[in-house]
Amino acid sequence: MRSRINLILLTVAVCATACAREEVKRDFRKFANLPVGRSVRIESQFGRISVRTKPGREVFVQALTHCSADTMDQAKRICDQIQVLFEETPTGVSVRTEYPRLSGRFHNLSYAVDYDITMPDTAPLDVRNRFGKLDVVDLHAPATIDSGNGTVTFIGGRGQQRIGNSFGMVELRKNEGDVSINNTNGPTIASDINGGLDLANRFGEIRVTNVARGVTIHSNNSNIEVTGAGGPTMITNSFGRTTVSDVKSNVTVQSQNGEIDADGIAGTAELHTSFATIRFSRIGKSVTVKANNSLVRGDTVGESATVETSFAGVDVRGVKGAARVTGGNAYIKLAAIGGEAYAKTTFAPVNVSDVAGPVTVEGQNSAVTVVGRSAEKCQPISLRTTFSPIRVTLPEGQGYNVTAHTTFGHIHTAPAVVTTVSGDVGGSGLTGKINGGGCDLKLIGQNGNIDILR
Repeated sequence: MRSRINLILLTVAVCATACAREEVKRDFRKFANLPVGRSVRIESQFGRISVRTKPGREVFVQALTHCSADTMDQAKRICDQIQVLFEETPTGVSVRTEYPRLSGRFHNLSYAVDYDITMPDTAPLDVRNRFGKLDVVDLHAPATIDSGNGTVTFIGGRGQQRIGNSFGMVELRKNEGDVSINNTNGPTIASDINGGLDLANRFGEIRVTNVARGVTIHSNNSNIEVTGAGGPTMITNSFGRTTVSDVKSNVTVQSQNGEIDADGIAGTAELHTSFATIRFSRIGKSVTVKANNSLVRGDTVGESATVETSFAGVDVRGVKGAARVTGGNAYIKLAAIGGEAYAKTTFAPVNVSDVAGPVTVEGQNSAVTVVGRSAEKCQPISLRTTFSPIRVTLPEGQGYNVTAHTTFGHIHTAPAVVTTVSGDVGGSGLTGKINGGGCDLKLIGQNGNIDILR
C-alpha cells in the first residue's frame, strides 16, 4: 500500500513540474477622435471583443494580449510577434489583430487578444471575429457582424443590423430597426425588435419574441418558437417543431417531419407538414392545412377551414365559416361549423355534428355518422359510403325530401321519424318525405345499413 501511495505522490509531483506554464501579458491602449459620418471596423480572432458606446466622437481601444508556453522565453517571443494595428483611415478607424505564422519550433502554445472598445454611439460598426465571444451594447447606428465559433450578443441597438455567425449562439435584444441574422449550428434568440426580422439558421434552436413588423425564418433541423409579431410571418423548417402564437397578421409555415402549433393568429394561417401533428387555435380568418401522414387538430376559426391529410386523422371544431376536409385513410371529426361542411376519406370513420350549412360526406369503407343542428331552416344533407353503415340524426321539426339506397344492407327509420314514402322501409331503397318535405336528404350506401333517426 505504501508503494502505491508513493507512486501517486511521485506522479503528482512530476505533473506539477512538467505541466507548469509561463504566461506573458501585453496591454495596448489607443485613443482617436472619429469624424462624423465615419465608421469603426474591427477584425480579429482568438479572443473576446466587447464594444460599448457613449455620446461624443472618441474611440478608445484597449487590447490585452495573453500568451502562455512551456517557457517564459517562448511566451515572450510569441507575444512579441502578435500585433494590434490601430489605423485612422479616410473611412474611419480600423482595429486589426495580426498573428505570426508559427513554425514547428513552437509547441504547446496558447495565445489570445481580448478587446474592450468604447466608440461613438452613432457611428456605424463593422466587426469580423473568429473563435471568440463578441458583445455590442447600445449602438445607435447600423452594424455588420461576421463571426464564427463564438457567442454573439447585441443589446439596445438602433438602425439596421446584420449579424452572421456559425457554431455559436446569437442573442439580440431590443433594436429599433430591421434585423437580419444568419446563423448555423447554434441557437438564436431575438426579442423586442421595433422593425422586421429576417432569420436563417440550421441545427440550432430559434426563439423570437415581440417583433413589430414581419418575421421571415428559413431553417432546418431546428425547433422554432415565435411569440408576438406585428406583420406577416413566414417560416420554413424541417425535422423540428414550429410554434407560432400571437401574430397580428397572416402566418405561413412550410415544414417537413416537424410538428406545427399555431395559436392566436389574427389573419390567415397556411400550415404544411408531413409525418407530424398540426394544431391550430384562435385563427382570425381562414386556415388552410396540407399534410401527409399527419394528425390535424384545430378549433376557433374566424372564417373557413380547409384541411388535407392522410394516414392519421382530423378533428376540427368551432369554425365560423365553411369546413372542407379531405383525408386518405384518416378519420374525420367536424363539430360546430357555421357554414357548409364537406368531408371525404377512405378506410376511416366520419363524424359530423352541429353544422349550420349543408353537409356532404363522401366515404369509402368508412362509417358515416351525422347529427344535424336544430335551426329554423333545414339544410341539405348528402352522405355516401361503401362497406360501412350510414347513421343520420335529424333535427326535430325539420322536413326533408329523402332518397336512400343501399346494397347488401337495410334502411331503418326511428319511430319518431314521420315519413311518407314510396318503397319499403326496412328494404334497400326508400324515396319520400319526412315531416312534409323540405331540404334534400340523399343517403347512398353499399354493403351497409342506413339508419335515419331523430
